[in-house]
Amino acid sequence: MSSFPPLSDTSPRSLIVHAAESWYQDVASGRFDFFEKLGAKAHAEGMATALVAADSPTSAKLFLDQSHVHILIGPRLPIRPGILHAHPGYLRGFWYLDPVGVNMGSSLCQRSFQPDQIDAKTARFFFNGVTGWNLRRNISKFPQNPRSNLPAAFATVFLQDIERFASPVHYIDSLKILKLVAREADGARVYVKLHPAQRTETTAQIQAMARKTANLVISDASIHDLTAASQMVVTQNSAAGFEALMQKKPVITCAECDYHHATVVAKRPALLVQALRNVPMLQVEFDYEKYLYWFLALNLLEPAKLEFADLAWARVKTALTNGQSL
Repeated sequence: MSSFPPLSDTSPRSLIVHAAESWYQDVASGRFDFFEKLGAKAHAEGMATALVAADSPTSAKLFLDQSHVHILIGPRLPIRPGILHAHPGYLRGFWYLDPVGVNMGSSLCQRSFQPDQIDAKTARFFFNGVTGWNLRRNISKFPQNPRSNLPAAFATVFLQDIERFASPVHYIDSLKILKLVAREADGARVYVKLHPAQRTETTAQIQAMARKTANLVISDASIHDLTAASQMVVTQNSAAGFEALMQKKPVITCAECDYHHATVVAKRPALLVQALRNVPMLQVEFDYEKYLYWFLALNLLEPAKLEFADLAWARVKTALTNGQSL
């Protein structure tokens, strides 16, 4: 039985998960340790739990009750005190539980990375464990082809399909990125990795461009091999860009992004060109070990850790206090 049963009634103070259709059954079935352990902690603290379908009339009504804490998984709105946003992070095993959003909408966008405040030995131990696990096992957000050695490349461009968003979050579109990276590579190989959800029409455009541009190579190789073979990685805000940090590769991002602290951000085509020419020098002294520790261990939550329930519960208590102070 799930720690978050479908809503039948609510206590005066409940922890309520509002799950989109694609997440609802997974939470209801108890698939995620994140929710199971958090729900068990809530019960131990005397707080009832419930699961409700997001965007339903019941969900909307519950938001009016400030005695509850609400966790959203799937929906990005509303954002206000008393609400937390949950979602798997860029690396498996890590989760957001954030007061304003996830990924490009998370509070990390506005937080400051201060490496001088992080212990180097602790960060290195964490970094080696996380990167070793993911790279040796070829683990990524999506299944990858078996590992292989690839010819060297100027860059890999990890594509997305975010141009269709109603509220644009990208600074430069995919085709413009490819055109500029191919040009700046000056004949050197540029790998292009299509997104698993790439639209058919976008794929056709990219394939046509690759046929006309001799150094663009569309590849379905593992993202880890593509990163390893390249001098740098270019993306809008793909998880693959974050994963490239595990190999300490310079990354250029061309969209709103919550791991922007570890990248060179290009908001205009001219800035992308400048970054392509200078990014290895700009990032040569960046502390990737401390950054992954800061992002994942200090800001996200890891359900496999013994302290997970206490850390998650501290965020729930803060949300409850903030919600009731409205």
